[in-house]
Amino acid sequence: MNAPNSVEAPDQRRARRLGLWLLLTAIVAPMAWALGYSLLYSTGGIGLLSEGWTLRHWRSALASGGMAASIVLSVTVAGVVTTLASMGALAITLIAPPTCRRGWLPALLCIPLATPAAVSGLLAYQILNPGGLLGRLAFHAGWIATPSEFPPLVNDRWAFGMICAQMLTALPLLTLFFLGAWTTARIDRYCRLAESLGATRMQARLRIALPMLLRRGAPLLTLVFLWQLGAYEIPLLLGRQSPQMFSVLTQRHFGQFDLEQRPEAFALAVAYLLLAGAGLLLLRGGNRGATGK
Repeated sequence: MNAPNSVEAPDQRRARRLGLWLLLTAIVAPMAWALGYSLLYSTGGIGLLSEGWTLRHWRSALASGGMAASIVLSVTVAGVVTTLASMGALAITLIAPPTCRRGWLPALLCIPLATPAAVSGLLAYQILNPGGLLGRLAFHAGWIATPSEFPPLVNDRWAFGMICAQMLTALPLLTLFFLGAWTTARIDRYCRLAESLGATRMQARLRIALPMLLRRGAPLLTLVFLWQLGAYEIPLLLGRQSPQMFSVLTQRHFGQFDLEQRPEAFALAVAYLLLAGAGLLLLRGGNRGATGK
């Protein structure tokens, strides 16, 4: 009789140990060191101007540093961007004909992925600012008297320009993933089977294809949320000065000449690491729930 599948061969055990060692060395150890160093610096344990253990820097970051408002803004923007980008990607995947899925559509989606975030932010600013492309088109159409009367869509209260620019960076990635999942999982076969049993084309896509795509894309959606949570270039160009996105606020504290602001920057870094860690724990819990383990 053959050995049960649950028993690993020696080569598999060695490969697993090697993978675990590489994970600890390349990812876990640097993150633990960064978290520990930042936590010690933010609580006065170390640092050039350290005067002993204190929570003064955390209180300052929460009060005058804008940590709470920055967390709310960052989580809201990342959630809105991830939701809109996933809805757009799912709509494209469900509606696009088979010829587009294998033809020009994937190639077209690769162009935004190759565009740096700073370039995307600059293009969005040139299009959405009051004197930009949309403002001039509205002026020539006779809708406004001068281009400057166009409503501000960048550096605005509702972060409209920032959300649009960040969504356009996440939309191609999610669309390419869902298109690949549609092909590898042979979802079209399940849809045709449902249609042969009496379901309409839309019912087959909403009740069969959509849940399958969401289940496969749940880990990527979580990672996209964390990616948008730590975005820097686009919020720097298109966001307001107050409140600022988490990454911009942290870098601002790091870049100031006043060294007394440095512990607040480390406090912000610790808060971001905790948020990212919570997101990864939710991702792991979701994966366990999906697999039943």
